[in-house]
Amino acid sequence: MSQTPLSPSQQAAVCYVSSPTIVTAGAGSGKTRTLTSKIAYLVKQLGYDPAKILAITFTNKAASEMKQRLEIATGKPMDQFPWVRTFHSACFRILKDHCELLGYRKPLLIHDDSQQRTHMKKVLGELDLDQKYLYAAIGMVSYAKNSGDPQKYVSQNGKLPRKLEIYRLYNEMLAQNNSVDFDDILLLTRDLLGRFPDIRKQYQEAFDYILIDEFQDSNDIQNQIVDLLVRNGNLTVVGDDYQSIYGFRGADPFHFINFPEKYEGAKIFRLEQNYRSTSQIVTASDALIANNSRRIEKTCFSDREGERILFRELPDEDAEAKWVAEKCWQYVNYKKIPIEQIAILYRTKFTSLPFERALRAAHIPYTMVGAQGFFLRREVQDINSYLICAVNPVDDISFERIINVPRRGIGPGAMNKIFGCRSREMSLQDACRKAIEARIIPKKSAAQIGNLLDFLASISLEKPDAAIHRVVEEMNYADYLESFSESGEDLEARLENIKQMIYDASHKRSIPDYLEDAALIRDDQDQSEKKSGMRLSTIHAAKGLEFKVVFVVALEEGILPHQRSYNMDTDLENDRGIEEERRLMYVAMTRASDHLHLTCSSRRRGEMMVPSRFLDEIPGSLLG
Repeated sequence: MSQTPLSPSQQAAVCYVSSPTIVTAGAGSGKTRTLTSKIAYLVKQLGYDPAKILAITFTNKAASEMKQRLEIATGKPMDQFPWVRTFHSACFRILKDHCELLGYRKPLLIHDDSQQRTHMKKVLGELDLDQKYLYAAIGMVSYAKNSGDPQKYVSQNGKLPRKLEIYRLYNEMLAQNNSVDFDDILLLTRDLLGRFPDIRKQYQEAFDYILIDEFQDSNDIQNQIVDLLVRNGNLTVVGDDYQSIYGFRGADPFHFINFPEKYEGAKIFRLEQNYRSTSQIVTASDALIANNSRRIEKTCFSDREGERILFRELPDEDAEAKWVAEKCWQYVNYKKIPIEQIAILYRTKFTSLPFERALRAAHIPYTMVGAQGFFLRREVQDINSYLICAVNPVDDISFERIINVPRRGIGPGAMNKIFGCRSREMSLQDACRKAIEARIIPKKSAAQIGNLLDFLASISLEKPDAAIHRVVEEMNYADYLESFSESGEDLEARLENIKQMIYDASHKRSIPDYLEDAALIRDDQDQSEKKSGMRLSTIHAAKGLEFKVVFVVALEEGILPHQRSYNMDTDLENDRGIEEERRLMYVAMTRASDHLHLTCSSRRRGEMMVPSRFLDEIPGSLLG
């Protein structure tokens, strides 16, 4: 089936090759098609060798799809486009061929996440540091390498003990194994091209043209690599700074915004027609993003007429979730919209729980995207296991989960002795008591286990919210969370989940009542992985997707925009933070093709909330 012809603006961007080119493309404007068409134009009309075109995408799936499109467009087999790759894939191809210059042997190997954890466990062991720092240490190393200046990053960031030694020993261990981790690939390629002019010249001559998709999501190292490779101005980048939402990963939209200043004579092409969404959705999104001062201006439009955007402020999160669930039911049953074409999008993970509960009550199947279901999250399962053990002492699976969480020094040796004195019908808690009485485990371990058993007994009759409070406080669970959280943002999200747990539990009379409700919702979450349904998703995870019906929920100050976008010390806003939050709102709104709904709550978790400022930035004439 033949595609519709390129629009005049798309065609102009495709055919222009006289200087560095930036294509700033609105949501739903066909930017990837334009990029693919330009590669085909270079090959078919201008005679470029496909093997000398470097085309960078941001996912392996996107690279594969681009090769398939190019095969159709040019008639040349996919293997003739060897440099249509992700940044990491292209860089590793360069790195492995020249790794000896950096002190490695061939073949150079990449160690995966599992091997990375193994190395880091050994590092912590050698430094006599608690294994609770494992994930925080891995996160620190990753952020350091992606910063482009690892030593400076490690020196200035994080609270890990002996962090410089952790970084050094970890990299020494990788080198001993003649391997690199995923984050090394870009860093070492940058160093290789920067330190060895002959290698740099070799690859500059290897690529007659460079094209980069999703350029707004590039980071400092990726831009340094592009600078080292590009020659003769034969460079085209495509993207949308309005949709740059990965600042927490090091992405910086200002590489995109500053492109015309960086490259003399650069040509800007604007793809402004949205082929996905109605004019009401496009106009509202454009009005919102116009409040960002740092952007490449474009005026997006759509030829599709639709309905006004529906906005509702509800009394609380339960009323909000119920209203959304009822609207979803109407779309499925009255308007016959396929359930997979409906999405509920939210900024923070903890806000998902009321919607999970409301959809379950309405018998609407759903799938979770970008996050586990609320009751499947690690910290939620840990704390609920404490409550289970308190009211059901024979639940051995839950007790085995928490006996060393947080760490109490109950190692494999102590556990083997406990299992050894256990009779067939005896619970694990009773086996612990027997081992303590028989004095077959070390005194320190016995004291720790005894304290745990006493604690579980003491919370068994507490109200569930009080019991959760006590687990967090008396078991020092927040400190434990900090030890394995991969970043400050990750820790904050986990603490928010616990706050949501406490609020949810405050509505239940007893621990068994609370656990029953949690078990029913968790069963739905387990099943949701096996069936289709409407989407519950973080906004970050929804980028690149589209749905006929979208609900953007929990639109309140402190949630979207997130509280991190304020400077808490001076009470002044962080302009860059607010602008990224506004871009996140823009991404959420432009996922909708036909029906867009915006909701907020007057109260959330019992606290008064203020509607998001972003709602005031949407023209009232577009809201219904």
